Amino acid sequence: MVRPLAHSDIPGWILIFSGILSLLGLFVGISLYISPGTFIKVVNFAAAGTMYITKMWAARQVAIAAVIGAATVRRSPVMLRTGLLIYCLMNLQDILIGLHEHDKALASGAAVFFLLSGVMTVMLLRRERRDAPGGRRKPA
Repeated sequence: MVRPLAHSDIPGWILIFSGILSLLGLFVGISLYISPGTFIKVVNFAAAGTMYITKMWAARQVAIAAVIGAATVRRSPVMLRTGLLIYCLMNLQDILIGLHEHDKALASGAAVFFLLSGVMTVMLLRRERRDAPGGRRKPA
């Protein structure tokens, strides 16, 4: 059962941004299957093995986006936090790759998504700890 936005255990802004992240991830993953040259111009996708690696990358994008999307639709804080943490760690690695390869666009774009997913992860964790038995819950 999907709960209305107002009755969710997840703040509305997190539901909105996680939904956007999920749709973006699905778009990127599907685009990698269809037209990988759109994202990386310097790779020869006709070379042996390149499409194999690209499809693995696409599968990763689609899988993470699907988990975040499912958690958002189900309004599951624990599932969403786990998906966002994985997404955050993926973006941290993308930052490091961008810095190593001197790709400022990759590093800066990944940094934005790293921070966004990191903040959402921390907010969900704080809310879970606050609402846990014995947690510090403000009186109504």
